[in-house]
Amino acid sequence: MKRTFLLLILTMVFATAKAQLYNWEFGVTAGGANYVGDINSAFNSATANAQWNQFEQSFDFYNTNLRLGLVARYNFSPRWVVAAELNFTTLEGDDKHYGNPRNLNFYSPLRELSVSCEFNFFDYRTGSKQHRITPYIFAGLSGFYFNPKTDVLNPITNEIETVELQPLNTEGQGLEGYDKAYSKYGLAVPFGLGVKFSIGSRICVSAQWGFRKTFTDYIDDISKNYVSHEQMIEWGGELAASAADRTHELEGMETYYHSHNVARGNSATKDWYNFFGITLTTKLTTKSSKCPGMQF
Repeated sequence: MKRTFLLLILTMVFATAKAQLYNWEFGVTAGGANYVGDINSAFNSATANAQWNQFEQSFDFYNTNLRLGLVARYNFSPRWVVAAELNFTTLEGDDKHYGNPRNLNFYSPLRELSVSCEFNFFDYRTGSKQHRITPYIFAGLSGFYFNPKTDVLNPITNEIETVELQPLNTEGQGLEGYDKAYSKYGLAVPFGLGVKFSIGSRICVSAQWGFRKTFTDYIDDISKNYVSHEQMIEWGGELAASAADRTHELEGMETYYHSHNVARGNSATKDWYNFFGITLTTKLTTKSSKCPGMQF
């Protein structure tokens, strides 16, 4: 009797575990990534005027880079899905594209892990002839790593060098009376929309646009005000001073440096970044199951 009962319990556990596999999907995602922040805003440091429109700037493709990632999905129902993604890309921006004499630029690797909840507007199952396509929306939370860099002329060696900007404290971070150095780890709220397609009995394909609202203003190493050129040399050295204020690199501006506390960026708004592209996922089994589609 005990053996029969134990066998029954084990059978139920195995059947439940096997059934759960039908709800899982794994795949890859590829597309573009672009940055929205102090560089591609309508910003003029001379008048300390800045205007941001994150939606409009999300369609700014000057500095779009390749994004690659891995995707895992769990289907709770034909309408609700939980998704996890690991994304790899580079974000960048350059004042030269916007005619801004501030003349700053950056590029940064970005590594992001996100978890989000997805809602399908229609019932969606892989292989279903009646429910092969649906639009959807999603929102969640992500953590990311960034490390802004630039190529700048080192006045000591007279050579162009690639430097990490965060350790240079280009806005006086870490000094008395200034903010502490910013972290290279951040949080963001991913949200967006897309459309899913069923192909065959195991494959889901989707196209999606996803926005990331971050809680940092330093993806581009630009947020507040200039420190005077003389003080930057005294506090951080000539390399830090050269990276912090680059208007003097422009023709006819060789002797120009911004005054102390002139606006360098706008700390009232945080940086954003956006992902768009295509995702391909596959079910672990051939048994008919729900398909969450994809997002990025």
